Amino acid sequence: MFKEKRVLRFLGLVLTIVCLMQPVSARAAEYAPYDTYIYSNNGIYMLSPHAYVPARLINGEGIGLDAALKNPADLAVDEEGNVYIADTGNNRIVVLDSEYRLRFTLVGYEDAVMPASASPADGGQDAETENPFKEPKAVFVTPEGMIYVGDTMNGRIAVFGPEGNFLEAYEAPEETLLQDVIYEPSALVVDEYDRIYVISQSSNMGVLSFSSDGQFQGFIGAEKTKGSFWDIVMNFFRSDEQKARMVQNVPTEFNNITIDEKGFLYVTTSTLDTYEQYNTMMTKTGTAHPIKKLNPAGTDVLKRNGTYGPGGDIYYTQDVSRFVDVSLTGDGVYSVLDSNQGKIFTYDQEGNLMYVFGGMGTQLGVFQRPSALAYKGTDLLVLDSSTGEITVLSRTGYGDLFAEALRLQGNRRYTDAAEKWQELIRQNGNYEQAYGNIGTSYMRLGMYEEAMINFKNGNDLDGYREAYNSYRKGIMEKNILWILLAAAAIVVLISQGTKRLKAANAAAWTKHGKYTLREELCYGWYVIFHPFDGFYELKREGRGTMKGAMVIFIAAIAEQLFRGIATGYIVTGSDLTRVSIVDAFMSVGFLALLWTVANWCFTTLMDGKGRMRDIFIATCYGLIPMVMIGFPCTLVTNFCTESELQFVNFFYSVGAIWTFALIFLGALVVNEYSLLKNIVTTFLALVGMAFIAFIGILGVNLFTAMFGFIRTIANEIIYRM
Repeated sequence: MFKEKRVLRFLGLVLTIVCLMQPVSARAAEYAPYDTYIYSNNGIYMLSPHAYVPARLINGEGIGLDAALKNPADLAVDEEGNVYIADTGNNRIVVLDSEYRLRFTLVGYEDAVMPASASPADGGQDAETENPFKEPKAVFVTPEGMIYVGDTMNGRIAVFGPEGNFLEAYEAPEETLLQDVIYEPSALVVDEYDRIYVISQSSNMGVLSFSSDGQFQGFIGAEKTKGSFWDIVMNFFRSDEQKARMVQNVPTEFNNITIDEKGFLYVTTSTLDTYEQYNTMMTKTGTAHPIKKLNPAGTDVLKRNGTYGPGGDIYYTQDVSRFVDVSLTGDGVYSVLDSNQGKIFTYDQEGNLMYVFGGMGTQLGVFQRPSALAYKGTDLLVLDSSTGEITVLSRTGYGDLFAEALRLQGNRRYTDAAEKWQELIRQNGNYEQAYGNIGTSYMRLGMYEEAMINFKNGNDLDGYREAYNSYRKGIMEKNILWILLAAAAIVVLISQGTKRLKAANAAAWTKHGKYTLREELCYGWYVIFHPFDGFYELKREGRGTMKGAMVIFIAAIAEQLFRGIATGYIVTGSDLTRVSIVDAFMSVGFLALLWTVANWCFTTLMDGKGRMRDIFIATCYGLIPMVMIGFPCTLVTNFCTESELQFVNFFYSVGAIWTFALIFLGALVVNEYSLLKNIVTTFLALVGMAFIAFIGILGVNLFTAMFGFIRTIANEIIYRM
């Protein structure tokens, strides 16, 4: 028995240790010194599982260089995983293999075709050349392994073979268009036809385009600028000296470039005005985009279909995100590097933010002055120009799931993609766009109702509207007969209701004595179509009393409350109640009371004949069109499409104009004014309403301050007692 207990205790201890080790190992594998996060469609900062975590650090000593990397500016990776570093401060290009071991360095070239390094085996650090590099800031490798080096301060581009053998060099072009441009290539890419696209630092003319033999062809993507109307007018009166001293409107200069497999150029800039960049990102209406995708004509074709444009953080303290590099991965996904905060923003091909991570610091995984990034398979490499180190970030299981879902969706395997997005939601319920992607998959499969549900869960109003259009079209095609019968029934009901109202009003004309509440309310139908006679009878014959007016008054408030609660999702994009009883009262009831008081205040000055009671009753009966039209219009918003909303808004407007007209005519008839006098009185009443509201707000603030003062005194007395 004793031995059995010892065995059981030992097994229990082993099992406990194993259970404890598993989660710790998982957490350690995905540890990062930063938060990974996203923004909801409402702009709420929301944490997300890590998509990338730091794996290792690469520095000069670790790869066998005799001198550490100094102010490295660029990074490139070829098809085989070899890494190329523009070691700017040391005037060289460092080439590593896929295991981050030194292959060779390029320090310049000879006039003849020969290896760029005297001894590629030992790294070539001691090699001497006739044409040494001078602060090279750009390196690019083609799929065939051809190495292009932007020899920045020498103003030229050198081309090398896969093993570092020099092929040719392109000196600064001599075209007339470039006479005012200081040619210092700081970033470059090459397309499949060997055309070269260059960013020249301090140049704001756009991307320089060269043919495969190095001939300058022109500029691409320079943003057109124009002065304000005031500047144009003032220029007619300025002297040449004054114009020279004026700050010129110049295009934005690009700082980096990359190219995709279709030849589209991705360019970044970090010199935009803070306010303009932020406003463009939030509204997606401006032109101050920190990243662009240029087609061969130089037109920006980057999709910005996310809630916010690709522009970095939507919250900032001193400055917005400043992009200095962009790197592409599969399925249209791209990551941009923010040198201001050391963060990496990743977007899908539609411009939806996938995740953000990174930061400033000295720990593994954060940076001091990040200058470049590049994908190496599923890893992401970030170059830090301050430390001269490369941080290798490895993709996590969550990141793999993200990439797989996008791949399946891009390959039109929508059912499989939907399953992956659902799995991603289980890991990160905060990622609303996953619902939108599921909705997109269901749309492609013709499952419109399921698509609507997911678009709604993801707060994707545009997607919901598109799915609803297709869903309703199918419903109408299947039930067209029933829909026509329902429409005919509604017309018959309206016709019969109108006849009954007319009959009730006709019977009430011959009645003597008090009118019932039903008769008072039915009389409202006559008032809204015959305002002069109707309001006259309200006052002189007592066809309306406070009882009927209060019912209409409450109905008007209820209509506003109903509109806030029951308006269709296709209009509001939210299921949340958008109005409270207090809001409904303030929007209609309070204004009606304020109008009554203000209008009555001027009856003595303007010789009006109406009592406050008469003005209030007339005002309430004037609210009937808004109530009569508002309720059915609100119901219709739950069944109409986006294109049909203009008709709903038209009827809302008709109800509002009709109501205002009746209130105006009611005041005219009740007070027995002429048209001109009523216009003047209405204007004075509106001014009076503003004055009364101001006094009321002032009184509330004064009361609040007095109450706070008395409470403070009371608390002080209690404390001292």
